[in-house]
Amino acid sequence: MINRAALMIFSFCFLAGCAANQGAISSSGEYVEIENPAFTMSPGASPTIWVPRSYVDSGIPRGGELLEKGYESVRGKLSDGARQTVAGVPEPVTVSPVASAAPSVPAAAPASPPVAPPARPVVKAAEAPFFKSRILIIETEKNELSARFGEALKRLSAGTVLDSAQAAFVARYASLGTPAERSALAVKLQEDFGAGLVIFLSAPNGTLPGKSVNAEVREGYGGTLLRKLVEVISPYPVNDANKRDAAIMSSLRGLAAGVKELAGLAPWYGKVVSVEGERVYINAGKETGIETGRTLNLYRAGKVVEKLGFAPGTKVGIVEITGFVGTDGSFGIVRQGEKARASDLVGTE
Repeated sequence: MINRAALMIFSFCFLAGCAANQGAISSSGEYVEIENPAFTMSPGASPTIWVPRSYVDSGIPRGGELLEKGYESVRGKLSDGARQTVAGVPEPVTVSPVASAAPSVPAAAPASPPVAPPARPVVKAAEAPFFKSRILIIETEKNELSARFGEALKRLSAGTVLDSAQAAFVARYASLGTPAERSALAVKLQEDFGAGLVIFLSAPNGTLPGKSVNAEVREGYGGTLLRKLVEVISPYPVNDANKRDAAIMSSLRGLAAGVKELAGLAPWYGKVVSVEGERVYINAGKETGIETGRTLNLYRAGKVVEKLGFAPGTKVGIVEITGFVGTDGSFGIVRQGEKARASDLVGTE
C-alpha cells in the first residue's frame, strides 16, 4: 500500500515537472521550485520540481513527510488492535490464539448433600366459632333440682343458663303432659326468651337410690326432641343427707356433660328482634361469645324437619356485629344482601 501511494505522488510530481519544463508556467510567482520527494526512487529523476505556491502556503506536507505520516497512521491502527472504521467499513480485529481458544472448564465441585424442600404449612379447615346456646330449664316435678342442675351446666360452660324462675312462671300455666305440649312450650320459650335449648328435667320416681333423673332436650326453634338423657342415682345411706346430696349431684353432673356435648353438635342460631334504620338488633352478645367485627349469615324463615330438627330458610345477607346491648345482646349492619326483618335468624353455617 505504501509503494502504491509513493507511485501516485511520483506520478503527480512528474507531471508537474513536465509542465514546468514545457513552459506551462506563466509566472514565477505562481510556482515554486522544491526538492523532488521521489528523487531517490528513480535514477533519472530531476532533483527538484516546480509546484503551485498555494501548496506550500497552505501547509500541505511535502512528499516525503506525507509518506511518513501515512505510514505511521496505518501502523498505529494495526498496533492498538482496536476495531477502527475507514469509510464506514470496520477494520478486522486481530484475536490472539489464547483468547480464541475455548474457555477451560473448571473442575467439578464436590457434590453437596441434597437439601430437603421446605416443609409445606399445614392448612387446617376453618372451624365455625362455638357460640353458647341460651338454655332454659323446666322442672316437671317438685324435686327442687333445677337450681343445682343449672350450676352444673355453668361449671361446664355448656351454655348461657337463663333464670329458671322465668321459665317456671310460663310453665305454671302450660300443659307438659304430652310430647306435643312440651314441643309447643319450647317454641314459646324461644320466642319469649331466646332459648335455643329447652331442657325438661324430671325425676318421676323421686330421688331415692337407684332411681333415674331425666333430661329431655328440645331445640327452641322447632321444638324438636334432640335427645333424652338418663342418669341413675348412686346408692347412698338414706339417713345421710350429705351423701344423698352428693349422689344426686353426681347424677346431675352426668346430665350436664351430656347437654354440653349435645350443645356443641346442635346448630346455633340467634334471632333478629328489631330493625331500626340500618341497625339490626340480635338476641345474642357477649355472654354468647360474639365479638365486634364478627359476620353472621342472615336467614329468612325456615322449617322443621320431622325427627331431625329446625332448618333455616334462604340465606339473604350477611350481618357484621358492630356493638352490644346489655349482657347478651348485640347490634350490627347488613353488609351484603337484603334488608333485615324482625324474626329473621342469624347463624354461622
